[in-house]
Amino acid sequence: MSSRGELKRKQILDAAAKVLARRGYIGTQLSEIAQQAGTQSGSLYYHFESREELIEEVLQEGVRLSFARARAVAEAMQPEATPLDRLTAALRAHLKFQLVESDYARAVSRSIGQSPEEMWKRVNDKFRAYRRFFDGLIRAAMKSGEIDPKVDRSALRMLIIGAANYTPEWYRRDGSSSVEEIADLLVRIVFRGVGTAGKVERIEHQDVTSRSKRATRHGLARSTSATQAAGG
Repeated sequence: MSSRGELKRKQILDAAAKVLARRGYIGTQLSEIAQQAGTQSGSLYYHFESREELIEEVLQEGVRLSFARARAVAEAMQPEATPLDRLTAALRAHLKFQLVESDYARAVSRSIGQSPEEMWKRVNDKFRAYRRFFDGLIRAAMKSGEIDPKVDRSALRMLIIGAANYTPEWYRRDGSSSVEEIADLLVRIVFRGVGTAGKVERIEHQDVTSRSKRATRHGLARSTSATQAAGG
């Protein structure tokens, strides 16, 4: 395929990701994807044999990108970061990536339970490495004494990721909570319940510090805006 053809194919995939992120699998139509991509519906078949092939490629890419983002954030942390620090950072990155950073990641969450069984089996195969990654982070936090080792690790992982993956269903950019506040709440709910006492206190202190910093930035921004308005 020519470079022009590759570019058009990527434009179609990006358009499909946007539509899937809005509509989910059931509500996604090729006509809307074509409109989003600035092309005709029939042109899609030059690049993809079917609606299902196009959607599955979007979902596969969504899983790949999500895994890469969470892993990169965890691996970029300072050497003194604890296993629980890495786990919470990866969880926050996963949640933020889905909600505001990637249409592909949000498309995956919006299509859970909607796509055909055989398609989802193939997409779910991609999830296995992602699950092992979070399992490893949880196992390390248990070994370090930051998470109660008696907790069922598999169940904890499914609860954490399940809660994060459902968030795109109800999150609104103009809603009452920011992405950071939702991430704070998820971390507090999960790790207050399964973390050991001293580590939970440290997490809560980090949450308070994080909220304080955001409030300060917000206050400075409002003050600057008011000053500019008065000067104008």
